[in-house]
Amino acid sequence: MANNVTVTKEVTRRTFTCSFFREDITPLIRLSTSVTGQNLDEFRKTYGHILHMLTSRVDEWALYTLLQFYDPELRCFTFPDYQLAPTLEEYADILKIKVQHRIPFPNGGTHGFYVKFLMRKADALVIEKKWKEFNALLAVMTYGLVLFPNIPNFVDLTAICLFMDQNPVPTLLADTYYAVHSRYGTKGAVGGCLPLLYEWFTSHLPKSGPFVTTKDSQKWPQRIMGLTANDIVWYHLGKGIEEVITRCGSFNNVPLIGTKGVINYNPRLALRQLGFALKDKPLDKEIFESVCFKKGADPEGLEKVRSAWNSIHTDDRTSLGGKNAIAKQAYTDWVKDRVKKRLLPFPKVKPLYEQPPEVLTATVPAEDYTQVHVENIRLREKREDAKIEYFLVNQKRAELAHEIIKKAIKEAEEKLKQKYREDLKACKLQLEKETKYQLKTMKKKLEDEITQRIAVETQLKGSHLRSARLTEENVKLRDQMESMENAPEKDYLPECNDEYNVEGAGDGVCYGNSCE
Repeated sequence: MANNVTVTKEVTRRTFTCSFFREDITPLIRLSTSVTGQNLDEFRKTYGHILHMLTSRVDEWALYTLLQFYDPELRCFTFPDYQLAPTLEEYADILKIKVQHRIPFPNGGTHGFYVKFLMRKADALVIEKKWKEFNALLAVMTYGLVLFPNIPNFVDLTAICLFMDQNPVPTLLADTYYAVHSRYGTKGAVGGCLPLLYEWFTSHLPKSGPFVTTKDSQKWPQRIMGLTANDIVWYHLGKGIEEVITRCGSFNNVPLIGTKGVINYNPRLALRQLGFALKDKPLDKEIFESVCFKKGADPEGLEKVRSAWNSIHTDDRTSLGGKNAIAKQAYTDWVKDRVKKRLLPFPKVKPLYEQPPEVLTATVPAEDYTQVHVENIRLREKREDAKIEYFLVNQKRAELAHEIIKKAIKEAEEKLKQKYREDLKACKLQLEKETKYQLKTMKKKLEDEITQRIAVETQLKGSHLRSARLTEENVKLRDQMESMENAPEKDYLPECNDEYNVEGAGDGVCYGNSCE
């Protein structure tokens, strides 16, 4: 593989300078951070992936290089041996918004709302958590400031009408072509949805190898000139594009109505990007019939284009053949002849990537070799996809095994918890039974003690009463004795008037009533 740039002297056409207009959308990016989780899913389901355009990085040098290859007559970008052209199907795939088969652009105007006013409303809706209304308001501002920018810090009626129509892709493609076409070879700022154009262009460039590793050592023109048709990413299998809008009404191509003007594009030149083969050079009527005028300049032409969109013609595998993103030699030779007439904007350089060997057409047709080569690339991609799928299946299997183990552990834990609860319940019942028995025993013992105590207290109370009575009597007796001791003898010696037969008579004791 060659990483060094070898410049070949040759005649080139003159390049032109251009600038790019992008409005400051920092407040809008801040507002978009409120859209998360389930609300983000609802937003994408309703309005597509338009929020991606807010944070998409745009390398202006890449766009500058791309515009130098623009071919005004063919409405495409012509490179040394291949061509690229934005298509309705690719824009729809990037934004995840389906193209509606109807007149693509309603009427609009310059009336509208200032962004500051809408921002205040949006902030209030965030506080109130009214996400449905907030999503709609955020989408309207994205339409006015990013998808269809017109007046700085202002969302005009045109953007609002396009938002309500919910069919922005044809108008976005029209604005892209009209902005590039009207600014080609002239000074001025290129407008339109630049993040979308940049996203489309880089989707076809290599994602690995010398093109990526030389980004710091080589400029964009050198890197692009180092690519050939073999290095371009032509078609992503994940897109699943099965039907292509190839013409409308009496037009042999597709006329588009934009916010600034009307212009056609040529889908026949972009079939390889959509997964179909470019078998032969295109017919002149398919590519050279042009329509291009400023908004309001040709009312009759505008009405003709609007009528054409009432009769949309599509092609599929039946007319275009099976999916096979190759270019036959007749088409490649036609492109090279076109390059000789128009010249290239930059000098040729040595290819960045190793190219397949030259095959003599006398032995093997070059287009057949190219087809086989592309098929090999496709098979390698399928093999890589199969590896990824195998890895995902193993990962899923591991996750299922983990879930089964987790479930088994959970069931075991539940069983242990159940057994623990049963044991705890049995233990509780046993404890309650023992406690009741102990309480009953203690109660009986306590009752016996109380009975004994009452008996003792009763005895003590009786003893106390007797003691008090005896004490009382003792006091009385003591009082009597004291009174007797203090009284004269006559007071307490009884009179002996009666006669007693008492032993010891004659001992000086009076007996009977003789003594007074």
